[in-house]
Amino acid sequence: MARTRKTPHPFDKHLGAAIRSARARRDLNRETLAARTGIPLSNLKRREDGVNETTVSELERIAAALRVSARDIVDMALQDYGADGRTGPSSPQDGLQKLLASVSEPPRTLEEADAVIYLGHVAPGRRDAANTDDRIAATD
Repeated sequence: MARTRKTPHPFDKHLGAAIRSARARRDLNRETLAARTGIPLSNLKRREDGVNETTVSELERIAAALRVSARDIVDMALQDYGADGRTGPSSPQDGLQKLLASVSEPPRTLEEADAVIYLGHVAPGRRDAANTDDRIAATD
C-alpha cells in the first residue's frame, strides 16, 4: 500500500528559514551542523527547506549546536510567520496567534458525508459474545 505524502504546514518553511538564518550567522555549513547534531545531511536540508517537519528533539539539538536557544529560533520563525506583508514587522505573539488559529481549524479533508454520529458504547450481550460459532448459536 502506498503511503500518502504528508503536506508540511506553512509554518515549517518559516522554521526552516530561521534555522538556516541562525546557521548562517554562526558561519556554519550544513555538513558541519549535520555532523554536530547527528541529523543526516539530507534530513537537515529538508528541515531547512520546510519540506519536512522539524521535531522538538531535532530543534533542541540544532539550537545546542548553534549555541542559541530553541526559543530564539522559534521566535524568529513566529515573527516571520506572523508578518503578512502589508502591516510591516510582526511580533512572535502575532505569529503564535496565527499559528494557533491555523491548527485550530478543522481539517479540510473531511467532507460532510464523512461525519459519523456517535452512538456511545454498545456491548454485545454475554450470550451473543460467547457464541461466535454459528453451529453453537443455532443449538441454543
